[in-house]
Amino acid sequence: MESKICPACKNENLSRADNCQICEFPFTGSEKEKSLHIGKFISDKGIIIDSEDSLNKSRNLLFLAAGFYILGAIINYSLLLNNLFALVFNVVVILIIVVSGVLLKKSPLIFLSIPLILLITIYAINYLADPNTLINGIIFKMIILGSLGYSIYNYLASKKFKKKYNL
Repeated sequence: MESKICPACKNENLSRADNCQICEFPFTGSEKEKSLHIGKFISDKGIIIDSEDSLNKSRNLLFLAAGFYILGAIINYSLLLNNLFALVFNVVVILIIVVSGVLLKKSPLIFLSIPLILLITIYAINYLADPNTLINGIIFKMIILGSLGYSIYNYLASKKFKKKYNL
């Protein structure tokens, strides 16, 4: 049986099909309908590029956040030496953030969620201990948490798009 390849999603279809089985490209439609469909498909496919860009930005922000934690540990070095728990806690947080940044491309959902949950937990505990800590560095906190959350959203949307169109 003969088949034809959809010019939009590149999936194989039966030669007698009026529309693509996957993306509903109108094989028998007018040139305008075909052009509009391909244009919309290309526009929608932009989520894949947006997702990659968002992951790269989040990765850089994770490394920046780890750098700030390292800087804070250096500045508070003498205090951390007197408090073994705080020292170990800071080292573990730094390692988790760095490892998440390094492994982000391998499993984006996991390595975006781990630092997001970790940072929200740290900020919440700090708030409970001293409500003024919530305001300290609020812009940086919002940028990091917003970026990680947005990256998760973009990654899931990209994954959904790829699954829908067999990409």
